[in-house]
Amino acid sequence: MEVLITGLNTYLGRRAVSHLNSAEFKVTGLVRNLELFNKRLNEPVTADLIEIDLFKTNTLSKNFSLGNLQLGIYFTQVPGLNDQLNMQMELISLRNFIQVCKENMCNRIVYVAQLMDSFYIDAIQSLFEEHRVKYTVVLKCSAVGKGTIISDIFGRLAKSKFIPYWKLIGDLKFKPIPLLDVYRWIRTIPWEDNFIGEVIYLGGEESLNYKQLFNQYMEVYHPDREYKTFSIKKWLVKLVYTRFYRIHEENFDEFRRVMKYEAEVDNTSWSRKVHFTFTTINRCFLLDQ
Repeated sequence: MEVLITGLNTYLGRRAVSHLNSAEFKVTGLVRNLELFNKRLNEPVTADLIEIDLFKTNTLSKNFSLGNLQLGIYFTQVPGLNDQLNMQMELISLRNFIQVCKENMCNRIVYVAQLMDSFYIDAIQSLFEEHRVKYTVVLKCSAVGKGTIISDIFGRLAKSKFIPYWKLIGDLKFKPIPLLDVYRWIRTIPWEDNFIGEVIYLGGEESLNYKQLFNQYMEVYHPDREYKTFSIKKWLVKLVYTRFYRIHEENFDEFRRVMKYEAEVDNTSWSRKVHFTFTTINRCFLLDQ
C-alpha cells in the first residue's frame, strides 16, 4: 500500500518516518523544511521525504506525484484544536493535504488527533465532508516511549528522590499506549473499506493512573532507586515542575492540557473487526528507550 503522511513536526509524526514504513506499507512523508527536519532526527529514516509546506496556500508542488497512492494519514499539526488560531492553521494545512491526496487520485484519509481534541473535531469533519473525502478520525490516548511528553517528564522526575504530583492527575486512570504500537496498529487496520466517516478511539491495553505509570517507569529504568511520591497543591505544581525539575514550560503546559482529557477509552469500535495485541507498558519502556 502506498501511503502519504504529514504532521511530522509532532513526536508522533516525526518518529513515523522511521517506524511506519514496512514491506507492505510504503510511506512518503511531507515536511515543511527538509534540512531543518533532518537535523532533528536521531533515528534512521525509512520513509521517503518530500519538502512541501502545507501551511502556505498556492505553494504546493505541481510536479509531486505518487504512482498508486491509496491512503493519506494526517497527524494533527497543532498543539490543540481548542485554540482558534490553531484551528485555522490546522484547517489550512488539512485542506492543502486533501488537495495533494486528490491530485494523486487518493480519496481515503485517516486523521489522527488526541483525546483532548474530541470536543473540537466538528470543523475537521465538515472540511472532509465538504471535499467528499472518505475519512476516519482517530482519537488516541497519550503515548509512552522515546520522545513522548510523558516519558520526557518522567525522565526529569526520576533524577530526584521526591516525586510531586497533584491529586487530580495523580489518581486519574487512563490507557496509555506504547508509541511504537500506534504505528503497528495503523498498519494492521484495513482502512480501505472500514470506519469510513467514523470517529474511533485508540487506547492501550492497561488501565493505569499517573502514579502507577511512573512506578512502572522506575521499575524498568531505576529498579534499585528509592523515591517517595507526595501530593502538592494544584497552584504550586507548575512552579515546582518547571523550576525545581527544570521541565520546559511549553512541555509542562502541553502535558497538563493532554492529561486533563485522558480517560479509559473503549477500543470496542475497532476491535470487533480487527485483532490487535498491545505491548505491555513495562516492555514498551524496555524496548523504546
